[in-house]
Amino acid sequence: MRDSTGERGFSLIESLLACALLATALLSIGHLSTTANVLLMDSRGRTEATLLALAKLEELRSSPAPADGADRVDSTGQPAQVGSTRMFERQWSVAPVSPDSSILTVIVAPSPGGPGRTVRVAGGWTVSP
Repeated sequence: MRDSTGERGFSLIESLLACALLATALLSIGHLSTTANVLLMDSRGRTEATLLALAKLEELRSSPAPADGADRVDSTGQPAQVGSTRMFERQWSVAPVSPDSSILTVIVAPSPGGPGRTVRVAGGWTVSP
């Protein structure tokens, strides 16, 4: 109830509405930052997996006779040790096209239970003259 003396100010309902609006805005910003963090971690994992796949593809291309195989590595490409923070499983295959050329495919996936997506990279291999 307003005083008849002409004093001005905010009513209780106006203050509650302002608080509710502020709380909604702050919760939205919190949700946005959490989503951005999740997307950042996913992007980091895909980038690491892509770099590992490209490194293995180049290693296979420089080989005189590449063969199928698999290994488990950490994010730096070194053999995985117990306690490594991020581990990836790499699998590669060699599909002969002719006696002098093959198609190389490298698949890198985060170790079971790890966050991230599988990355697949393919390239060609030919016998060097």
